[in-house]
Amino acid sequence: MKLFTFATSPYARKVQMMLDYKGIAYEPIERCYSLDRNEDLRCVNERAEVPTLVLDDGRVIADSSIIGEYLEDAFPTPPLFPRHPYERARMRKLDDLCDRSFDAVTFGYFFGELRGNPAMKDAAVAEFRTLFEILERELEGRSFFCGDLSMADIAAVCHVPLLRVTGIGFMDFPRLDAWMMRMREIPAVRDDRRRLTRAVAKAAGIASEFEGPDGRIHWRDSRLEWPIRRGFIDAVAKEYHAGKMMFPPDAS
Repeated sequence: MKLFTFATSPYARKVQMMLDYKGIAYEPIERCYSLDRNEDLRCVNERAEVPTLVLDDGRVIADSSIIGEYLEDAFPTPPLFPRHPYERARMRKLDDLCDRSFDAVTFGYFFGELRGNPAMKDAAVAEFRTLFEILERELEGRSFFCGDLSMADIAAVCHVPLLRVTGIGFMDFPRLDAWMMRMREIPAVRDDRRRLTRAVAKAAGIASEFEGPDGRIHWRDSRLEWPIRRGFIDAVAKEYHAGKMMFPPDAS
């Protein structure tokens, strides 16, 4: 099978770590249509988004959580989904928190840095702290979020290091700090960290991770909702009227 992935995408990283953890053979294809405009990704996924998994018979699965469900069903060993129905529900809740809330705030934080908007960055840091407090509570009495390692941990490990990036730090989050130490011992997580470090070292600044060759930025759902909800609607309108916004599936 083939995986269209991108080293700095938390969604793609989640799927690639799941594949690595389960020992599933795949061919990684590094793509980001909004930056490279490579048509092979759009040919298999009309939204032109990673991750996109292409099975050996040509069938396509998109969306990181849907791919995760498929991988667990098709390759159940070693498991990454809890057996107990309630714990599976908790796992999906935490996975959604990462895919929606954390991703949106992360986008807002770095967009604020890109556009020189310190108020947006400050709002993101404040909301980050609230989200990290949720994760800290969810770890009470647990080594991993759902008992054993699960997709919730794989999703969260893409975002928890932002504690240091944003200057919040681990001082008020001892459970997350201990959890990160456990996560770093997992080979699939270490491999992800190496890929991410190499990609960040090669990046030519934040703009190179945001703006495509025509200067447009790829927006969607919660990434658009967050700045409006936080009162930055004028910043969004400015981008729109300047023609700097791109939305899937209109990725042309």
